[in-house]
Amino acid sequence: MEAENRAEKQAENRAEEQAESHAEEQAESRAGNRAGEGTPRRRVAPDRRRSLIVDEVLAGEEVRIEEVAENLGVSVVTVYRDVQILEGAGLIERSKGVLRPRASSTAELPPGIRRTKSPREKAALSRAAASLVSPGDVLMIDDSSTALPMVAELESVCPLTVVTNSMVVGRVLAESKTAELVLIGGRYLPWADAFYGSLATSFVEGVRADLCVMSDAAVWGDGVYNPVDVVVELKRAMLRQSSRRVLLVDSTKFERRAWQKTAPLKAFDTILVDGRTRGEHVDMLRSGGAEVVVVPVDGDTMGV
Repeated sequence: MEAENRAEKQAENRAEEQAESHAEEQAESRAGNRAGEGTPRRRVAPDRRRSLIVDEVLAGEEVRIEEVAENLGVSVVTVYRDVQILEGAGLIERSKGVLRPRASSTAELPPGIRRTKSPREKAALSRAAASLVSPGDVLMIDDSSTALPMVAELESVCPLTVVTNSMVVGRVLAESKTAELVLIGGRYLPWADAFYGSLATSFVEGVRADLCVMSDAAVWGDGVYNPVDVVVELKRAMLRQSSRRVLLVDSTKFERRAWQKTAPLKAFDTILVDGRTRGEHVDMLRSGGAEVVVVPVDGDTMGV
């Protein structure tokens, strides 16, 4: 019953967001016409727009709402509405029209926002990761946005068992006719749309997987990093319980910072990195001893 109620609530939220998006589009169009513009302003999907707002806030110590609205080409009212949602998620804070960051890393962003970042790179990495999955495998996959697109690539792999803490992955595979879904339980964290905590970690310790595919918030030196304790603990458990461990790294991970080391690079058997990654970063990954595969990104003529 609780799961049904949650699903109904999520469906209501999606419907509300669609209605809100339509209302915003009409409001922006009217605002553009009143300002004497010939065409309505550029439309940006709500998740993408909120992602851009967070990026702008994280890039500096503070920014004014009017400045954000001007940079995005939307009304101040729209930005205020987005800010209320981002404040509720604990990502930013507002004081007298000025926005300041609260999240220390993009790892703490909701999955809907994280998925809008580097989508082509993540799609390429996910296709490469899916090619490593064989029929009969038990696949462990976390809730990292870099790994999420691979779920759609698994339809042809049968039979397959997928163990995950991600509600996003769970919703997709719940409709699958070929994959068996094992959902890791525990403490549900709304900002991640996933399960974490001691119960989730204990569950994973009772599972044995053939393959684990994951990403992390940042790559630095000889390891991968994350700012959230419970996330680090669950990722470590997933690695311990898997025979083969695959890390997905898009080129933006080298620009980010997180204070807590999840695992050394040598903990992974294979590291997939997108073709837009600088050569020095590829060399850094190879120094850990893992197999490093540079994956071309659609539309690029060459990789590293």
